[in-house]
Amino acid sequence: MEKATGVYARKFQVLDAMFEAWHPHQSHHYLTHVAVDPPRQNHGIGSALLASYHWQLDRLGLPAYLEATNHRNRHLYTRLGYQPGPPLILPTEGPTIWRMWRQRPTGSVTSRFPADTPPDRRNS
Repeated sequence: MEKATGVYARKFQVLDAMFEAWHPHQSHHYLTHVAVDPPRQNHGIGSALLASYHWQLDRLGLPAYLEATNHRNRHLYTRLGYQPGPPLILPTEGPTIWRMWRQRPTGSVTSRFPADTPPDRRNS
Protein backbone atom coordinates (compact mmCIF):
# COMPACT_ATOMS: atom_id res chain seq x y z
CA MET A 1 0.00 0.00 0.00
CA GLU A 2 2.87 2.35 0.75
CA LYS A 3 4.09 2.18 -2.83
CA ALA A 4 0.65 3.10 -4.19
CA THR A 5 -0.27 5.77 -1.63
CA GLY A 6 3.11 7.18 -0.59
CA VAL A 7 2.92 9.64 2.30
CA TYR A 8 -0.80 8.89 2.68
CA ALA A 9 -0.27 5.18 3.41
CA ARG A 10 -0.97 5.55 7.14
CA LYS A 11 -4.28 7.31 6.46
CA PHE A 12 -5.32 4.50 4.12
CA GLN A 13 -4.38 1.93 6.77
CA VAL A 14 -6.55 3.75 9.34
CA LEU A 15 -9.41 3.96 6.84
CA ASP A 16 -9.14 0.26 6.01
CA ALA A 17 -9.14 -0.65 9.72
CA MET A 18 -12.23 1.49 10.34
CA PHE A 19 -14.07 -0.07 7.38
CA GLU A 20 -13.23 -3.53 8.69
CA ALA A 21 -14.25 -2.72 12.27
CA TRP A 22 -17.63 -1.30 11.24
CA HIS A 23 -18.44 -3.69 8.40
CA PRO A 24 -21.78 -5.52 8.95
CA HIS A 25 -21.42 -9.12 10.04
CA GLN A 26 -24.69 -10.28 8.50
CA SER A 27 -24.33 -12.13 5.18
CA HIS A 28 -24.36 -9.61 2.29
CA HIS A 29 -22.65 -8.46 -0.89
CA TYR A 30 -20.16 -5.61 -0.51
CA LEU A 31 -20.12 -3.00 -3.26
CA THR A 32 -16.58 -1.70 -2.96
CA HIS A 33 -16.39 0.57 -6.02
CA VAL A 34 -18.63 2.03 -8.66
CA ALA A 35 -17.58 4.96 -10.82
CA VAL A 36 -18.66 6.90 -13.88
CA ASP A 37 -16.29 9.14 -15.82
CA PRO A 38 -17.09 12.72 -14.67
CA PRO A 39 -18.00 14.06 -18.15
CA ARG A 40 -20.53 11.21 -18.48
CA GLN A 41 -22.15 11.67 -15.07
CA ASN A 42 -25.78 12.78 -14.73
CA HIS A 43 -26.87 10.68 -17.70
CA GLY A 44 -28.19 7.67 -15.77
CA ILE A 45 -25.13 5.48 -16.29
CA GLY A 46 -24.49 4.92 -12.57
CA SER A 47 -28.16 4.15 -11.96
CA ALA A 48 -28.16 1.69 -14.87
CA LEU A 49 -25.04 -0.05 -13.55
CA LEU A 50 -26.61 -0.34 -10.11
CA ALA A 51 -29.97 -1.51 -11.51
CA SER A 52 -28.22 -4.45 -13.18
CA TYR A 53 -26.29 -5.17 -9.97
CA HIS A 54 -29.46 -4.99 -7.85
CA TRP A 55 -31.36 -7.25 -10.24
CA GLN A 56 -28.70 -9.92 -9.77
CA LEU A 57 -28.66 -9.50 -5.99
CA ASP A 58 -32.47 -9.62 -5.82
CA ARG A 59 -32.51 -12.88 -7.78
CA LEU A 60 -30.07 -14.32 -5.23
CA GLY A 61 -31.92 -12.79 -2.28
CA LEU A 62 -28.80 -10.97 -1.05
CA PRO A 63 -28.64 -7.63 0.76
CA ALA A 64 -25.91 -5.14 -0.16
CA TYR A 65 -23.61 -2.84 1.79
CA LEU A 66 -21.50 0.10 0.68
CA GLU A 67 -19.83 3.24 1.94
CA ALA A 68 -20.76 6.58 0.35
CA THR A 69 -18.13 9.30 0.45
CA ASN A 70 -20.14 12.38 -0.49
CA HIS A 71 -23.67 13.81 -0.27
CA ARG A 72 -24.32 13.34 -3.99
CA ASN A 73 -23.57 9.62 -3.89
CA ARG A 74 -25.45 9.22 -0.62
CA HIS A 75 -28.53 10.76 -2.26
CA LEU A 76 -28.23 8.40 -5.27
CA TYR A 77 -27.90 5.32 -3.09
CA THR A 78 -30.82 6.41 -0.89
CA ARG A 79 -32.95 6.87 -4.00
CA LEU A 80 -32.00 3.32 -5.05
CA GLY A 81 -33.16 1.76 -1.80
CA TYR A 82 -30.14 1.96 0.50
CA GLN A 83 -30.76 2.94 4.11
CA PRO A 84 -28.11 5.08 5.80
CA GLY A 85 -26.45 3.81 8.92
CA PRO A 86 -24.29 5.69 11.40
CA PRO A 87 -21.59 7.70 9.61
CA LEU A 88 -17.90 7.09 10.13
CA ILE A 89 -16.04 10.21 11.20
CA LEU A 90 -12.39 9.75 10.31
CA PRO A 91 -9.73 10.59 12.91
CA THR A 92 -7.60 12.05 10.13
CA GLU A 93 -8.50 14.62 7.51
CA GLY A 94 -10.99 13.19 5.09
CA PRO A 95 -14.65 13.01 4.16
CA THR A 96 -17.47 11.72 6.31
CA ILE A 97 -18.21 8.15 5.26
CA TRP A 98 -21.86 7.10 5.20
CA ARG A 99 -22.44 3.38 5.73
CA MET A 100 -25.41 2.23 3.65
CA TRP A 101 -27.46 -0.98 3.55
CA ARG A 102 -29.90 -2.33 0.95
CA GLN A 103 -31.96 -5.18 2.32
CA ARG A 104 -32.86 -8.22 0.26
CA PRO A 105 -36.37 -7.94 -1.20
CA THR A 106 -38.63 -9.79 1.24
CA GLY A 107 -41.68 -8.53 3.04
CA SER A 108 -40.72 -10.11 6.34
CA VAL A 109 -37.32 -8.49 6.85
CA THR A 110 -36.82 -4.90 7.93
CA SER A 111 -35.02 -2.52 5.60
CA ARG A 112 -33.22 -0.74 8.44
CA PHE A 113 -29.47 -0.74 8.72
CA PRO A 114 -28.39 -3.86 10.65
CA ALA A 115 -27.64 -3.27 14.31
CA ASP A 116 -23.97 -3.45 15.10
CA THR A 117 -21.26 -2.08 17.33
CA PRO A 118 -17.54 -1.77 16.82
CA PRO A 119 -15.52 -4.86 17.79
CA ASP A 120 -14.25 -3.38 21.06
CA ARG A 121 -17.84 -2.89 22.27
CA ARG A 122 -19.35 -6.25 21.27
CA ASN A 123 -20.44 -8.64 23.99
CA SER A 124 -18.48 -11.84 23.51
